[in-house]
Amino acid sequence: MTNSNENIKVSQKKNRKLILHFDQHNTIQVACTLPGRNITVEEGVNHFLTTAVWGKEEGNKWIWLSEKPDKNKPPNQPSAITYFKYLEKKLVGTPNDRAELKKKTCRFVYEEPGNRYRYFFNLYLESLTYPRKIEKNDEINWTNHDSYGSKLPPNTIPAGDPSNNFLYHLILPEFFDMIRRLQRENREFAIVLRTMGIDSQSFLDTVRPVFEGKHPDFHDIKPIEINPNIGQIQRFDDDRISLTMDDHIYDNEKMIYEKLSSLRGINAIRDDFVYWQKNKYECYAAKPLWINLNDIHHHHIIFDDNIRLDSYDDCIVNIRLLNSSDIRKFVNVHFNSYKYFKTTSILQPNLVELLNPDIKLNSKTNHYLAMIQNAEKCYEDLLKEKRKYFFDIKDISENNKIPIHIKYSDNKEKINRNESDEDKNHSHFCGVI
Repeated sequence: MTNSNENIKVSQKKNRKLILHFDQHNTIQVACTLPGRNITVEEGVNHFLTTAVWGKEEGNKWIWLSEKPDKNKPPNQPSAITYFKYLEKKLVGTPNDRAELKKKTCRFVYEEPGNRYRYFFNLYLESLTYPRKIEKNDEINWTNHDSYGSKLPPNTIPAGDPSNNFLYHLILPEFFDMIRRLQRENREFAIVLRTMGIDSQSFLDTVRPVFEGKHPDFHDIKPIEINPNIGQIQRFDDDRISLTMDDHIYDNEKMIYEKLSSLRGINAIRDDFVYWQKNKYECYAAKPLWINLNDIHHHHIIFDDNIRLDSYDDCIVNIRLLNSSDIRKFVNVHFNSYKYFKTTSILQPNLVELLNPDIKLNSKTNHYLAMIQNAEKCYEDLLKEKRKYFFDIKDISENNKIPIHIKYSDNKEKINRNESDEDKNHSHFCGVI
């Protein structure tokens, strides 16, 4: 069946509202100030390094493949994994084992074999340093890292080591600079924090004084509305998804999409970690990102450090695409087709660049904003290249159509294998002509 609407107009990118979904940890910050789950700046940088250095296991021996951090797998090394993944595989058998994993990753450069990356640890810590030291009247409470005293500048935290009197940025300044630049361009946008944990309130409390003009580096940011009502996404075994937000339950995905598209200012939503964990961390159970290629007014983009296209269980985003033959229904995009959205909608920020002061000194651009601008261009190119939308079961290669596979929830087979004949007969495809 082909959508009869062949005259869909593509708006100019400046007219499309941006709905910017952001993960928190290792996307816009490395430390965590939650009581009981505290991760100091030093621990956060250590942990990040384990996710950006690569190697492989040969027998029972770990072989390094990285001389320096890199968000991408080394070329021509299909068996390469990050040191974090290696430790996770080695140490974690039950959820309780993750405490030992945290202990190892948070001390990475202090001992073998991670001390070879000590230079990068010092470099990244330097980039997070705030240009003012702790003073005696700052009233630091070292036993509760969630309560630093009101005299500290907004969005700053002390080091984990009390003998270190430097202050550090909590949320990366690049995030606030992105917002300031969007404001200067008079862009219409909304920010949505998307986290699997309970970080949302801490995030809102941290950004509030910055948007009230109380941060000396961002006094020129215009006031932004902050939604105090934290949303909750719940997922069900029959593939249903609901969003509870602003005292209302949205149990239809079309309504969820419309709600998210209508958001303004700063918002926070907690995703369904239990469902994701129960489904062995596969992408189809992860954070849903709804995409409607027929919508010329909104562009949804998600930033997350855990967006990887090597394996369906190493990507934390679930792309839900509007079914062009049934505009009331969103369906799962097959993981094999995530590559068509990797530059338009699902973006992995490069913390290696964000935390490197040498790179920042030579750059007049904003990392997040540059990614947004490129995503807008790629999205517009995608829509301009073809003239109408379709939902078809035909061989797409014969029709010169962009192959966006659709995975239905009743197909429970894993997808890290070639499609069977049965899959080819029953799989549908969605895309644009």
